[in-house]
Amino acid sequence: MSNQPVSLRIEQYLPSVTLVTRPLPGSSDFPVTAAQVTGQRHRVVVDTLIRPADMAPFAGATLVIYTHFDWDHCWGTAAFPGVPVIGHQLTRERLLAPEPGEFLERMRAEKPAHFEGSQIIPPDVTFRDRLDIDAGGLTLELHHLPGHTADSVVVHVPELGLLLAGDAVETPLPTLSESGHIRAWAGALRKWSQAGLKHVVPGHGRPGGPELLAANAAYIEGVLEAAEAGLAKGQTPQEIAAERPLAALLPAGLVDTLAPYYRQQHEANIAAAHAELRQSAGT
Repeated sequence: MSNQPVSLRIEQYLPSVTLVTRPLPGSSDFPVTAAQVTGQRHRVVVDTLIRPADMAPFAGATLVIYTHFDWDHCWGTAAFPGVPVIGHQLTRERLLAPEPGEFLERMRAEKPAHFEGSQIIPPDVTFRDRLDIDAGGLTLELHHLPGHTADSVVVHVPELGLLLAGDAVETPLPTLSESGHIRAWAGALRKWSQAGLKHVVPGHGRPGGPELLAANAAYIEGVLEAAEAGLAKGQTPQEIAAERPLAALLPAGLVDTLAPYYRQQHEANIAAAHAELRQSAGT
C-alpha cells in the first residue's frame, strides 16, 4: 500500500527555520504545521505531524521536540529512528497510556492509507518547567505552558525573536481542549506578547507576530468573562454561547471566513471555561 498523497507546503520561513504544513485527513481548510530549526550543532524538528512521509523535508534531523501529545503533532516520529525525542513529562505519561494507541488503531482502520507508518513514540528525554537546548548558534528554550492541554510546551528561539507555539496559539482562535489552566494560559500569552518577539508560528494557521498572542489571549479572556457572567445567572454553556456568539468576540466579518471547525468550537470553548470556573468555585 502506498502513502495517500498529501499536499505538503514547505516554507523557508527564516534562513534557519523551515516550516512544513499539511491538512488534516479529510480536511482542506484545517492545516497543521511543524518546524525545523537548523543550528550549527543540531537540526531540531518541532512536532512530527501525522505520519513519517510528512517528515520527508526534514530528513537528517538530529533532535525531535513535541509541543504536546495530540495525534496531529507527534505521529510522524518514526521518520527519525534513533533520534532523541524531547517532551514534557506529562506528554510521555499520556503517550504511554493505552488510549493514544487505541485511537491510532481506530483511525488506521478507518483510513489506512492516511496513517501508513504512524506510530506512538513517547519522548525519551523529559522535563517539567523548562529545558534549554544549544543547537549551535541558536538556543531552543522549551517552556511549559499548560492551557490547550496540560502538557503543552512552547519553544522560544531568542536569537531569532521566534516562538514556535504549538497549539498554545492558533489562527484565528485557540481550542480550549481541557479545563484547569485556561485563565493562567491567557495570562501567559499576555506575557509572551510583551516579550519582544518578532515571529510567532502557531500549530494551526498562518504565522504572524506578537499580535497573534494578544488576539488569542483576548479571545480566552472574553470566553472566561462570558462563562463567568453566565454561571452567575445559572446558564448552561449552550445558553452562554447563544448569548455571546463568536461574532461578539472576534473582529467584524472574520467569523464568515472561518473554517467550520472554528465556528463549531466556540461552544466547546465556552463549556471548557464554564467547567473550570465551576471547579474553582467548588460547585
